[in-house]
Amino acid sequence: MEENDIRSAAAGYLLAEAALLFLVLDAEGRIINANRYFHDMAGDVVGKSLADLILDFTGSFSFSTLRQGPHEAHLLNIRTLSGLPQTFHFRFIDLGAHVLAFGEVNSLEIETLRKNLVLANNELSNLGRELQKKNAELVKLNDLKNQFLGMAAHDLRNPIGVILSYSDFILEEAGDVLEEEHRQFLATIRKSSDFMLKMLNDLLDITKIESGRLDLELEPVDLTTLIEQNVVLNRVLAAKKGIHVAFHHDADLPPAPVDRGKIDQVMNNLISNAVKFSPAGTTVTVRVFRSGDEATVSVKDEGPGIPDEERQKLFQPFSRTSAQSTGGEKSTGLGLAIAKKIILGHRGKIWVESKIGEGSTFYVTLPLT
Repeated sequence: MEENDIRSAAAGYLLAEAALLFLVLDAEGRIINANRYFHDMAGDVVGKSLADLILDFTGSFSFSTLRQGPHEAHLLNIRTLSGLPQTFHFRFIDLGAHVLAFGEVNSLEIETLRKNLVLANNELSNLGRELQKKNAELVKLNDLKNQFLGMAAHDLRNPIGVILSYSDFILEEAGDVLEEEHRQFLATIRKSSDFMLKMLNDLLDITKIESGRLDLELEPVDLTTLIEQNVVLNRVLAAKKGIHVAFHHDADLPPAPVDRGKIDQVMNNLISNAVKFSPAGTTVTVRVFRSGDEATVSVKDEGPGIPDEERQKLFQPFSRTSAQSTGGEKSTGLGLAIAKKIILGHRGKIWVESKIGEGSTFYVTLPLT
């Protein structure tokens, strides 16, 4: 093969195939010709000035200076069709009327980047393993915490129950012979022990649920009857505060496969909460109706409402809102968290809609099949 053929083949490869930038420029720096690699990266560049294709961060780009140093490599950032500039090392060969420009990626920089990428990937893998280890430790600690809370609540429940029973007995049997101050002491003891017993029961429930032991005994239950019985029980407390509890239901609601005791617990929490935050002279409205393959229960009060920013934490353990009970009733902050776990365990949903000054409505849906 003759030398001219070799030169021709090399030039053809440089223009059509090489992953190398090649430009032919005139004396003013305008592009006369460019190889395919440059066109693919920057588009149609013939006729444009090289300065227009350079992203000059320093403001010191000068074509006349570049063409005077054929042996120096110049780091230039080329604008691309993707919008992301790419950095190349350019060398310029001055032929008088024309200037040849060659741009290549620094192989040492690429190798350095590859090494850094491998190191970063290894570090990420190590961090991932460490995170898995920490997560496992946290799960173990959480299980121990739940076990401790369960044991403490269980051991405290019996003596608190005894205090509650004895204070009840004394108030009923000897209340008439006691002085008013002593009766008030006993009433305070009874009220405090009743609250403590409810809190201990809630702690037992939440620790059992968080430990993955939400045991549901599903059976066909008439939701209308179950909820109505709960409404009747809560009407006693509501009447003492001058609050009316209304109940409405569909006539053709079929039985739902639920855990009777757990759903009764949820309904009691929602209705008693509505009474707790309702002022005298208002109405708490409880409805149960069918919506497709689900039964929907709503509990609406006419209380102060819940601010938007507080709704997100409403179903979290130990969370409380800025709304105050109207009768000084206390709250453990666990009731709604337990209710949510129970409803999710039934493959249902629970949420709240509220407006400040107009009240809140809690909704629960339960599958009928």
